[in-house]
Amino acid sequence: MPNHLQNYYTVLGVPHTATLAEIEQAYRRMHARMHRRAAVDPAQNARLQDAYEGFQILADPRRRWAYDRLLQQEPESFAPPVRPPDPTKLILARAAPTARWVNWVLLACCLLFALDWGLPLREFANEEVLSRQIVSVGSSAANPQMAYDIATTNTKFRLPSAIAPRAREGQRLTVWQTPLLRVVRQVSSPASPDGAAPFQPYGGGLYSGPMALLPVALLGVSVVGVLPRRPPEVRVNTAVVGVLLWVVAVVLLLIF
Repeated sequence: MPNHLQNYYTVLGVPHTATLAEIEQAYRRMHARMHRRAAVDPAQNARLQDAYEGFQILADPRRRWAYDRLLQQEPESFAPPVRPPDPTKLILARAAPTARWVNWVLLACCLLFALDWGLPLREFANEEVLSRQIVSVGSSAANPQMAYDIATTNTKFRLPSAIAPRAREGQRLTVWQTPLLRVVRQVSSPASPDGAAPFQPYGGGLYSGPMALLPVALLGVSVVGVLPRRPPEVRVNTAVVGVLLWVVAVVLLLIF
């Protein structure tokens, strides 16, 4: 019988506060590095067996708790001091499962955006302009910029002041919008002196211009958050960033 309890933290090369993911990763690295030599070297095989036994104990929360209690009874020269777990890591570990589900929901929103963008546009012909309301879209008092919120029979959109005369009250328009989220993509004003060529509303909607990068960024963040074997902090951080991007996207949908 050995004089000392085997220190499996030392065998696996992980700290006493290592998470389950860190322990599993350490064992897999050790196995990948040693399993070929262990087949012909008894010493390497014995070391790999110790690593496997340690992984089996430390990967089981109940067995690990009992093992840590026994390890504390070893002489101080052998047993490392038991440090309290990091509160931040504990909070992240508890929040990680919920964060992953949030990322799945955000990924579903990206699928909705993709379907809305890819499906044929819905055309509203002979739309009457019911109202034109001037709004300020400038970010500085020194450089004011104005636009017009246009309301028709079935749609709403915003036009820059430069092309707002194409949509006057009582005028008839043709409006194309996405079928699911009702994002106005194009407008045509056949009666306008500028001609019937379609033009885009203010900002081009969620799927045109710089705003189109928003759904792409949301997709990238949510995919990272749902990948397997991600650390808790990655899952939580991607969920937070993804929710912020989703809020911005919703605001853009409501405004434009």
